[in-house]
Amino acid sequence: MPRKRASDRAAPEDGGAAGFLLVEALVALAVVGVCLAAIGALAAASQRSVRQVEERLALTSALRKVEAALPDRAALDADLSGEINGLRYAVTSRPAADPFPPPDPAGPPPKTQPAWAPRKIAIRVTAPSGAVMEVESLRLTPLARPDAAQP
Repeated sequence: MPRKRASDRAAPEDGGAAGFLLVEALVALAVVGVCLAAIGALAAASQRSVRQVEERLALTSALRKVEAALPDRAALDADLSGEINGLRYAVTSRPAADPFPPPDPAGPPPKTQPAWAPRKIAIRVTAPSGAVMEVESLRLTPLARPDAAQP
C-alpha cells in the first residue's frame, strides 16, 4: 500500500473533508494574537510619546509667552505667578552674584560707579500632569544712582 503524503490526508475523494486540523487553526490564532499584542503595544507607546511631545510644546509655548511679557527691567524686583493656557507659571527674581564685586574700601575709590546690577530671573511652568519646564536667565537692572536723582 502506498504511503500517503500529508497533503493527501484529507482529500475529498477518500471521504474526508478538506481543511485544517484543529491544532493548525489554534497555532494560527496564537500567532495572530501575538502579532496583534505587539502592534497594540507599539501603538500605545507611540500615543504616549505623542502626548509627551504635545505637553512639552505647550510648556515651551507658555514659557516663551511669559518671558515675552516680563515687565520692564526696573520692575523686576517682585516675584510673579499666574496661569496661562491652563499651565501654572512662576517668575522669581533674585540678585545674582556680581562677577565684578566692588573694590576694597581701603583701596583707591573707583573712577565710576556701575549703572547696572545683574538679577537672576527664573521662569518655571508646570503642567497639570506635573511636568515642569524651567529657564534661568540673567538680566541687568538699573541701579539707583544718587547723582541721577538731583536735577
